[in-house]
Amino acid sequence: MIYDPAAAKRINAAVKRFLGYYLDPKNSLDYAVLIDGPWGSGKTHLIRSFLDDNDVVKPLYVSLYGLTKVSQIEDEFYRQLHPVLSSKGMKLAGAVARGLLKTTVKIDLDGDGTDDGSVTSTVPKLDLGQIGDPKGRLLVFDDIERCRIPIGELLGFINSYVEHDGLKAVLIAHEERLRELDEGSDDAEKYDNIKEKLVGQTLSVEPETGPAFKHFLTLVKNSKVRKFLEAKRETIFAVHAQSGTRNLRLLKHAMWDFEKFALHFADRHWAKEGVIEKALQAITALSIESRSRKLDERTIELLVSQQIGRLMQKNLGKDPTRADAIEASYLLVDFGDTVIPAELLSAGLLHGDIDPPAISKALDESPHYTPPAEQPLWQRAINVYVATDDEADEIVRAVEQAFENMEITSRGELLHLFGARLWFAKLGLIERTADEVVEDARDYIARLKGSGHLEVPVKDYRDRDESHFGYRVIEEESAEWKQIASIYNLAAKEVREATYPEIAKEILGRLETEPDEVLLDLVVNQVRSAPYHDEPVLAVIDPKVFAERVIELAPHLQMGALEMLKSRHEMNPPGLAKELSWVSEVEMALDARLEDLHALTQARLKGAIARNLEPLREVSDDFGEVSAVESVEELNVV
Repeated sequence: MIYDPAAAKRINAAVKRFLGYYLDPKNSLDYAVLIDGPWGSGKTHLIRSFLDDNDVVKPLYVSLYGLTKVSQIEDEFYRQLHPVLSSKGMKLAGAVARGLLKTTVKIDLDGDGTDDGSVTSTVPKLDLGQIGDPKGRLLVFDDIERCRIPIGELLGFINSYVEHDGLKAVLIAHEERLRELDEGSDDAEKYDNIKEKLVGQTLSVEPETGPAFKHFLTLVKNSKVRKFLEAKRETIFAVHAQSGTRNLRLLKHAMWDFEKFALHFADRHWAKEGVIEKALQAITALSIESRSRKLDERTIELLVSQQIGRLMQKNLGKDPTRADAIEASYLLVDFGDTVIPAELLSAGLLHGDIDPPAISKALDESPHYTPPAEQPLWQRAINVYVATDDEADEIVRAVEQAFENMEITSRGELLHLFGARLWFAKLGLIERTADEVVEDARDYIARLKGSGHLEVPVKDYRDRDESHFGYRVIEEESAEWKQIASIYNLAAKEVREATYPEIAKEILGRLETEPDEVLLDLVVNQVRSAPYHDEPVLAVIDPKVFAERVIELAPHLQMGALEMLKSRHEMNPPGLAKELSWVSEVEMALDARLEDLHALTQARLKGAIARNLEPLREVSDDFGEVSAVESVEELNVV
């Protein structure tokens, strides 16, 4: 689809010409005119600009957005008809204007210098048929598809003014959306039936991208970004046209979204104009898709990072994905080379999370700014599909040598290379079966763990088994890859659990000196991340040792320690099943010591146990019985 500014201008000029004919007082027409177009296509702007240039009619303009009853429309008419109520200092709600005025106010409705009515605290129903000559009066109803008044009632209300009072009316709506709403409505009077009685002419507006773009440029604050967008206007118009949305507001937001990323491009990045244009094309398309069709993170990843995988799925006869459909729509955009990785695009466009250092680093590491030979091995491996045969052979040899020499320890790099080796095996680039690649990975992971070099994953929403450094792992959907991921996760879990005794020992030591920090470490909160909120780090402590530590604490800290246990477990976090049975052991250890304690301490601890530990027994029943002694033996007693 190619944007044709001359055609859009010609179509909208024709709309204005007809409106001029329709509003000419010499023409007595007993129907309304509908201005149709999708949201953001410039319908409202066209009508307002037309009315600003027309001094023949006296318009009453009302937005129906969110209105629930026709009396609210009448209230707005009253406000506009009265010079006091419509003045800058009197933007009163219609209900206030009609219901709370305590004095009678004279109104000159038709501007002839005589009083035509009055507004009192009991205003009668508005009768626009009494405003004098109706030929010079126009009613404009905007946002009809966003109105909550039943469509039959609304159009019947408007029709009464057009048919019975001889007024002219312009309706502004997205007619396709009106019909969609009509399908789910039980309204006896359907839209098309009553439209036939009211609307005599439907005019479609075409978005004029050129003038809108010129205005949107003034909203871009950074001068370098603004100049670049102005220079690439035809590229932007083409991508916007390929979206098929005809929505100018989406174009505006796409320009803003590009600015958010581009603010963090360095001069060395801007020096390659063609590369930045690739990023502009991708951001424009993805911004439009995310705002118009609720684009999700997974689709962006498939679109940007999984082109090869999607191609292979097609070759296997799999159904096209939504990512395939988007790619087919935007012929101008190379989603395989968006310059900025999928992860950063998703974070910025879907979550508003712009990471300046990560953006700059991603551009630096892209093939456009780093020669392929200088790229990390994992990156060259996952891009081998676009390499020459000789380059591919060299990359495969480098990967196999790195594996043989145990050179890779970074979790992200390693998982990418595990996926790449699975892919190599399926392509026949290495003499290994997929099952053998899995066993190779198992052995590699075991050796890393044994040498103390296995990297434990950091808890981060951006770092999943399938995505590292902004790129999805090749073969992530395969059963073999899922098996490798499971092997790694189990090994990492065992490495992590081996650190629990030291963590627990530290927590015991801080209970008295840093009780608030201990709480923030162990319980989900709104202050900061709780690193151990779902890890049973306390279960490695001998319950009797923990009970004695509680007894030794100051009174307020005793109660705080048991309240912490309740807060930690009352939401049933699955990862703490072992520790919950340990809590029961702690309760028994405390009960066994009560009779040896001072009467006051006994009373205080009994109350704290009843409030905090006893309610957790029901939670424990939900998880089933897990031996606290077993847990301690498994994880090495402190």
